[in-house]
Order: sequence, then C-alpha cells, then structure tokens
Amino acid sequence: MSKYNTFNTNSFSVHQKIVQSIGKEKKVLDVGCAEGNLSEKMNINECEVIGIELDKNAAKKAQKYCKKVFIGDVEEIELKDEFLNYFDFIIFADILEHLKYPMNVLKEFMKYLKDDGRIIVSLPNIANWRIRFKLLMGNLDYESQGILDEGHLRFFTEKNAKKLLRDSGLKISKFDITVGDVKRFASFFHFIGMLWPNFLAFQFLIIAEKKKLSIKV
Repeated sequence: MSKYNTFNTNSFSVHQKIVQSIGKEKKVLDVGCAEGNLSEKMNINECEVIGIELDKNAAKKAQKYCKKVFIGDVEEIELKDEFLNYFDFIIFADILEHLKYPMNVLKEFMKYLKDDGRIIVSLPNIANWRIRFKLLMGNLDYESQGILDEGHLRFFTEKNAKKLLRDSGLKISKFDITVGDVKRFASFFHFIGMLWPNFLAFQFLIIAEKKKLSIKV
C-alpha cells in the first residue's frame, strides 16, 4: 500500500479524523502503515505504534515512526503472543478493500485488541454519485488510486460496510464519512453528506468495539 504515503491535512479527511479519535498515549496497531503517514502523527501524540506493511521499502521508512514494523501479508501474518489483548486501537485505513477475505482478517486481529479497545476502519464508497454517473455513461475504468483503485478486490456501500463489521463480531460505536478533499465549506458538505451517506460519501469511517457477551442470571 506504499502509494498511499501522504498525510491528508484537510480537517475533514479520514487521516485527521483517525488521529483525533485516537488521541494521546495509546497503543496502536497501524495495519498497512505504508511509509508511516499516520504513524508519524500518532508518534507525535506519544502513542506507541506498531506497524504492519507488505512493501519492504515503505516499511523501512515507517520504522522511523513506529516502535516496530512487521513486514508481511496482513492475511497471513501472525503477531507474537506478547501482543495478545495489547492494543487500544487497531487501524485498517483503506486496507480491507484490498483483501480477499477482510472478515477473516478482522476476526483474527480482534485477539490483539484490548477488551475495551477500538477498531477503526475506513472504506471507499462504491455507491458514491461519481461512480453512479460513470456507470450511467457506460464507464467503469480502474484508476491508480481512489474508489476505483486497480488494487481493490472488494467494493463497499454503507450497508455492506456496516454488515462486514457486525458479521466480524464487532459493535459499531461511530459512523462517519468524508465527501472528498473539499477546500471550501467543508463542514457544510460534511453535514449534507451525513444526511445521504450512501450517495455522497467518498469514504466511510467506522469505529467499532468488541461485542460484549450478555450473561443471563
């Protein structure tokens, strides 16, 4: 995922929202950390960041901001037992859409999350108005990045994005969106986008937690 190696400074971007949601002095697993674009900001906030990255060159650069970077395929990698029930946050920022079996990955990685921890997921919205217009015009060409990234194996709408997390054994605690890199009136467009997220959202941002087992007495 090394092509996603810049931090979006727009105040309504997924990057900014993730950093704000995590806060300071947390233990964070940054899955698909690329060159450390998110890890750098969390490091500034005194978080302990562990990264996972497939691209060796990107992982080498991310080591500057991470305590440790594991190199490997997220669908196959296994962390050491010391990381069981360890992290306050696990981030899957623009990662799950690149995987064959994203639900399996979410389920597997829950063992690394503290019982009161949070998983943060961002996913592109294939039902965005831009894509609908392309389809109307008979076009659906893959691109180097974005919603139609040529590396995407999975495509998400609001409905199946939420279903993915719920079916993985997670409870959604917050649902948010971005509407793209809007320079002016960003708060207004975000407000409108939240009214019709499946049509206007460019990305979904979902924060989820482990489902609590109810014990009947």
